[in-house]
This record gives sequence, structure tokens and C-alpha cells, in this order.
Amino acid sequence: MSTSKASEAELGRIDLFRSENPDSVRLDEVKEYLTGLFPSVSVRILPFVFSRVDRSTEDKISAELARARMKNPDVVEQAFEPMYGEIEYERRTIAGKARVGGVVYDGRKMGSILTRLLESGHSFETASIMFTDRLVSTYSHDDLRHHLRTVVFGFPCIISLPGVVEAPAKSREYHVLKQQLEMEGAGELALVRLRNALKDEFIDYDDPRTIEVLKGLSLQAVMFHLTLDPFCEDRDCRLFNAHWQTDLIRSQISAGRLCKRHTKLISALSAKPVLRW
Repeated sequence: MSTSKASEAELGRIDLFRSENPDSVRLDEVKEYLTGLFPSVSVRILPFVFSRVDRSTEDKISAELARARMKNPDVVEQAFEPMYGEIEYERRTIAGKARVGGVVYDGRKMGSILTRLLESGHSFETASIMFTDRLVSTYSHDDLRHHLRTVVFGFPCIISLPGVVEAPAKSREYHVLKQQLEMEGAGELALVRLRNALKDEFIDYDDPRTIEVLKGLSLQAVMFHLTLDPFCEDRDCRLFNAHWQTDLIRSQISAGRLCKRHTKLISALSAKPVLRW
């Protein structure tokens, strides 16, 4: 997709693609939230993108997904030939016959696969946001290793539902207490009690607060599409790039608002959602 005319484009539609697992979070509230911020933009909820894969491309996409697995967090590019079982698993997930989960994928490779699936008729007038039940990572040149992500920005943007739980770090207190319990040989029940005792400090699976987090992450994805600058330094702004669960909860739930600067910017973009880059 060429970027030569990006600055001339005006956002007309936001497409929210459902994740792979049918019982994952509903996106109606995300749609309502984005529609409230950008009333002139049409917001659609679509089936998960791999439903577009037909029999003629199923083998190719399955193999590409298998090659996109992140097996060594210390290596930028994962170079390996996938096993038959890995390819078959991906084929079954595409067909909806296997539940997605437990595998980490290179977010950039995933993005490349998704971009090709959207190529037909896709333009900068549409911001596509892919929700996925897959864990995704990208390589950080700061510490030379892959890290799990909540969002991988690009065209389209990818939002990882399990990444909301696993990517931002839990508090040091939680990790210290968890390590202590494990060293003492405590059973699973003790670990569950620890999670329950500190549940207000992090987002967990099947957490009703997840939808509020997804609203903020979706807005970050839209802001990336519009400005290439999705983040804010204000910890109380929904555009804050949270690396800790406590910051994620603070920015998306406890505060749950936009800072003055981004309130003004989004108001201007709401009136005329032209790409600013």
C-alpha cells in the first residue's frame, strides 16, 4: 500500500475485525466509543480476517503462520522450517476447527500476512484494527530481545487480547510473593489466592474491565493511522503507552480520559479526520 498520498486521505471508515475464538470479547462497546469520538466516520464490526482465506490459499497462509511463530526471543528473525503438525494446527485455526492460544507470533510477520489478506480494495481512507487471540511480540533493540505486545502498530494494527493480560508487567510485589510461594512448594490454590488478593492491580482473563482497555487501545490504533503518533506521556491519558499493569489500569480505567492536548487534537480530527503525515 503506497504512502505517497497518505496526507491527502481523509478517514472515512474504521473496521474492527473480531478475534478467532467465537467466545472472545464483544466489540459493540468499542464501536460505540469510537463512533462517539469520530461521528463522521463509519465504524464496522467484521468477522475475523482469516475467514477470508479460501481453499486456494489455505496451505500457503497456514505455512506462513507457522513460520511466524516466535521460538527464540533473542533472535530478530525466526528462521526455521515449520513441522507438519504446526502447519496443520494453523490450518485448523483458519477453518475454525482448533482454538487459538498458547503460541507466540512475530507481530511484524503477522502484520505482513494480514496486510496481504486486506489488499483488495484497501486504502488509507479505512483504518483496520485486527483483534486476535494470538500472543504477538516484536523485537526491541533496547535490550535485544522480543517482548509481548498489546498492540502492534501498522496497516492494519493488531490488538492482542491475551497480550492485555500477559504483555504489561505485573507489580514487583506480585512477582516477589509468587516466587516465594513457588519456592515454598505452594500448590495451585495458593497461587489462585494470591491472584485474587491482588486482582485489582492487573487485568486477568475474563476480566470485565478488559473492554475499557480495548477502547483505549483501539483509539491508539486510530491515532496511529491518523498521525503515526499514538502515544501520550501523561499517565492519566488513554493514549499513555503502559508497560506495567498498574499504569494500564490507571490510564484506561481509573482515569479513563484524554489529556487536554489530546482532547483538543481529537476534537479537531473529529471535525475533519484527515491523515496528518
